[in-house]
Amino acid sequence: MPIKVAIITGGTRGIGLGISEQLAADGYNLIIGFNSNKAAAAKAKESLESKYKIKVYPIQGDVAEPATIDKLFECLEDKFEGKLTALIHNAGLHLGTTTDPTSEQSKLAANSQSQLLGDGNLTSLAQYDYYQNIYPKCLIRCVEKAVNYMEDKKGYIVATSAPGCNMNQTPRLGYMMPGTAKTVIEFLTRYYAKILAPRQITVNVIIPGLIKTEAWHGLMAKYGGIDSQIMQTMVENSPMQRWANPTEIGQVVAFLCSPKAAFITGVALPIDGGAHLR
Repeated sequence: MPIKVAIITGGTRGIGLGISEQLAADGYNLIIGFNSNKAAAAKAKESLESKYKIKVYPIQGDVAEPATIDKLFECLEDKFEGKLTALIHNAGLHLGTTTDPTSEQSKLAANSQSQLLGDGNLTSLAQYDYYQNIYPKCLIRCVEKAVNYMEDKKGYIVATSAPGCNMNQTPRLGYMMPGTAKTVIEFLTRYYAKILAPRQITVNVIIPGLIKTEAWHGLMAKYGGIDSQIMQTMVENSPMQRWANPTEIGQVVAFLCSPKAAFITGVALPIDGGAHLR
C-alpha cells in the first residue's frame, strides 16, 4: 500500500489533535506542528504511534515565521523522501490566551490593544499583522511548498477558518483582526482550488463552530470559563444545542483527505451544527 503522509500545523492539541487522530486512523503518517507545549506534543506522538502504528514527527516553531515552515518540509524530505499526500493548516491562536508572558503573542496582546473604531481608524497594526502572518501568509508558504511534493490526483489541502469570515455569514464584531485574516484564508482556498484543479489536487476550508477544546477556557476566562452561564446560553441558543468534539472535525477533514472527496474542491464547509443558518 502506498505510504500516506500529512503535515498538520497545530496538530497536537484540540481540533488539531482530533484531525491528527482521524488521519492516523486512516493510515496517514504525520508531521505535526506545535508552538510551545512540548509536553502535549510528546504525549500526542506517543499516543498516536502506539494506537495507530504510524510514524509521527512533532516540529516546534511559530508558524508566523518562514523558518518554521521550512522545518516542516525538511522533515518531510528527511523522513518521507519528500512524498506528501495532505496539508492541513490548522494552527491558530487568540492573542492574550497564552500563559507564557515571554511569548510573542503575550507581548502583542499587552502592547497592542487594537480595535477598529467607528471612524474606520485602526489604533495599531501589530496584532493585525501577526494574524495575517499565522493565517494567510502561512497558508501561502505551505501550499507553495506542498504542491511540489504532491502527486497529481493524490493531493489534498485543507485550511481552517471561523464563523463570520465570509459573505454568507454575519461578521463577528469582536473578531475583526483574526477574522480578516481568515477571510483571506477562504479566498485563497478558492484561488488555489482553481489553480490546482487541472492537477486534481483538492483545496477546501472548514469552518468549525462550538468545538469543546481547552482554547475556550482561555477565551472565556473572564466570564467564568467554559462552564460559565454565558457559554451555556450560547450553546443552548445554537440549532443543535450542544458542543461538538474534535473527533467530529477530524472525521470531516479525513473525508476531505480521501478519494471519497476527490470531486470536492473550493468549498468552505461549516461544521457547526447548523449555526450558520441563524
